[in-house]
Amino acid sequence: MECRDVQEQLTDLSRERLPAELAVILRAHLAGCVGCGEALRREERLRTLIQTGAPRDAAPAALRARVESVLREAERTPSSGRFGWLRSHPWMVGALAGAAAVLAVVWVGRGWFAADPVSRLMAQAVEEHVEYAREAMDRPAPDATELLRSVASRATFPLGPVFAGDAAAPLVSAVTGTLAGRPMVALIYRNAPGRYTTLLLMPGADVTIPTEDRLVIESFKPHHRVAAGKHVLYWKQRDLACLLVSDLDQSGSASMFLKVRKVT
Repeated sequence: MECRDVQEQLTDLSRERLPAELAVILRAHLAGCVGCGEALRREERLRTLIQTGAPRDAAPAALRARVESVLREAERTPSSGRFGWLRSHPWMVGALAGAAAVLAVVWVGRGWFAADPVSRLMAQAVEEHVEYAREAMDRPAPDATELLRSVASRATFPLGPVFAGDAAAPLVSAVTGTLAGRPMVALIYRNAPGRYTTLLLMPGADVTIPTEDRLVIESFKPHHRVAAGKHVLYWKQRDLACLLVSDLDQSGSASMFLKVRKVT
């Protein structure tokens, strides 16, 4: 089983939601893989942080009483007639949906903001990467020089020298946008069929990179995490904040980092 496949299952593994046989296979891999073992520990630390640090808001008493009353009335209705009962009480369907939405917003909204800013940034970067990779699927590689010239002209901040891709990782797309409220340029490279790496560049003179979870790559030490099965590296270069999101394993991601980082 590859590291990528293992890391996609870490959340369910930490929450004991996997079949016993699959859990045994994953834990056997984790016992012999330093990278995946560390990814699991980060997953568990983040889960503990959210569970212990996120505020929990009780539903208002009136709302709770209303929902419980609806549920009791539905419970007294024979099962064969419950859907008919709901059809004859359309306002109740709306009430239940509204109550569920309120409770979801209270928990998810507060839990989301309890997460640290770097986790939120990386989650957004991974979402962007997945979308860019989907759009670039099977797209022929354009002329890299012209592509970089075009994106540099649209960027609202100076890019400086950037990795133009090579035979093993051609540059297939470049876009401008925003990430965490900052202007951003994204460069998308194809590493193999179905495997991509996205380099996201933002103005970063005021950015502070976390000192923990550093990955030693030759003389460099970027911040490193695994998010949604993707390896994410975060560092500063010149006045840029740089995020590298990759479908590759840790070794492959480190190699892509060196290609990008050594361009001056």
